[in-house]
Amino acid sequence: MKISHLSLGVNDLAASEKFYRDVLGLAAQRNGEEVFVRWPDFLLVLSEKPPAARGKFHFGFRVTSAAEVDAWAERLRGHGVQIISGPATDGALRQLFFLDPDSYEVEIFSE
Repeated sequence: MKISHLSLGVNDLAASEKFYRDVLGLAAQRNGEEVFVRWPDFLLVLSEKPPAARGKFHFGFRVTSAAEVDAWAERLRGHGVQIISGPATDGALRQLFFLDPDSYEVEIFSE
């Protein structure tokens, strides 16, 4: 088995669509009351349902180099995104953690 999709409830669908499309540069497609962000083998579904109280939860995007992680940090800062950690190196791992508009923790990393 492998994971195929993740569904996240968001407070403001338009703000989340703009964040994932304009800030992260992902292909986001509105489909009725949901926004689909697609990869070849994965689907992120955003729907306007205020998030319930969360435990420790985050999802990550792998990039090809440490320099790319650093470039993402600059891009996110330029958009006023709240960076909560990094970029930092731990051995061969370079990581950056930030918050999306609904305070979901997102990671960009390279190995």
